[in-house]
Amino acid sequence: MDMQRKLEAAVENWAENDASRPLLIQGARRVGKTFLVEKCGKKLFGNGFVKLDFQTDLERIESIFDGPTDNIDRIISRISEYKRVSLTPESSLILFDEVQLCEKALNALRFFADSPWKIAATGSLLGVTVRKRKLPFPSGLKHIRMFPMTFEEFLWAMGEEKMAEDIRVHADSCEPYIHHDLAMEYYQRYLVIGGMPKAVKTYLNTNSFQEVREVLEEIDITYTADMTDPDNGISAAAAKRIWSSIPKQLLRPSTKKFKYSEVIRGGRRTSLLEPLEWMEAAGIILRNDLTCSSAYPLQPFNEDEGSFFKEYICDTGLMFYKFGVEPEIFLDGRVKPLLSGDFRGSLAENSVMQSLTANNLSTFYWMPDEKVGKGEIDFIFQNTKGEIVPVEVKSGRNVKAASLKKLIREADISAAFLLSENNFSVFTLEGTSCRIKELPLYASFCITG
Repeated sequence: MDMQRKLEAAVENWAENDASRPLLIQGARRVGKTFLVEKCGKKLFGNGFVKLDFQTDLERIESIFDGPTDNIDRIISRISEYKRVSLTPESSLILFDEVQLCEKALNALRFFADSPWKIAATGSLLGVTVRKRKLPFPSGLKHIRMFPMTFEEFLWAMGEEKMAEDIRVHADSCEPYIHHDLAMEYYQRYLVIGGMPKAVKTYLNTNSFQEVREVLEEIDITYTADMTDPDNGISAAAAKRIWSSIPKQLLRPSTKKFKYSEVIRGGRRTSLLEPLEWMEAAGIILRNDLTCSSAYPLQPFNEDEGSFFKEYICDTGLMFYKFGVEPEIFLDGRVKPLLSGDFRGSLAENSVMQSLTANNLSTFYWMPDEKVGKGEIDFIFQNTKGEIVPVEVKSGRNVKAASLKKLIREADISAAFLLSENNFSVFTLEGTSCRIKELPLYASFCITG
């Protein structure tokens, strides 16, 4: 089955209406960037779609960009010669795939701005490779960030487009959903498989969780190889320890904030900050800072030597894989209630962070005062209207949410979300005008700014 991605509409709109600026799609490795552009390019331009694959033929492709990078006519002529095809601005789309591997090609993108040529590029690790660049990062581009598949996209891949549509309808109306239990079953599978396109495709083709785990193992190895590459200039040992530490830190029954001391005994910020920032820039982990503010604009809580943030893994399937739990055990309804509540909670929290990030929301977690530490809200963000919106996550059906209700009563909060395994509902908190939407965990993709 063809896997549809939300960004297809944005790429097609750029190609048909907005190609005066080259398109640069960034994201972690293996999230589907190349597939996305290839699919749209072939659909719109057929044989006029041309891909330069810097990973497989770097030496010859680099020679295309020898000489002045502002001479785009010369570059196009060389691309035409290399691919042995005729190129015209009207009927061609050219993809620079994994463009970070060739600095001059990346720099050349800016000279295609306002030209008649449609140039797209994909880049992994761009956030880290730019540190070693000699040429300036190109300006005049249209930027898109890509993430692993959301639960909505997962449902599309499963052939459940109508279910995805109905979930959006119920997230708006908050009327109970008749297929809530079935949607929860799909969501539990999503927690195991995740949103890496190859993992989803493997499950569709084989219906085997074991083969999915093999795919996730390979992606885990790839990410580890990237972060331990000596050319990165970061501590490989520290990066590996951070990567292993994140799931364990999210299992902590108390606050799940990132602690340097739990990465390496006696670990300090000075020795771990650089590899941590490398992994964030590579897109393989997601940072959620603490804020103690409840008024617009939200500001992160900062203290020189402290660690006042949480770290999540970019994909819930990778997160599940790194826990080492057998999928069949987790998906067994009789056994699941016996599993650690902290384990189930960490999975739920990670999947919500993945959804909110994919919706381009800049989130924080909230506490009234870090030094007091009483009460915590998993996520809080400010919407386009300047309103503060808290999001509380519960992995089961216990939804007392005392901290959420306390924040609403003490601050000027008009809307909030409470995510759990319960069906859709809505209520106004007593003594306030705040409407709290209770959404099932699988509907987190419906939360936007």
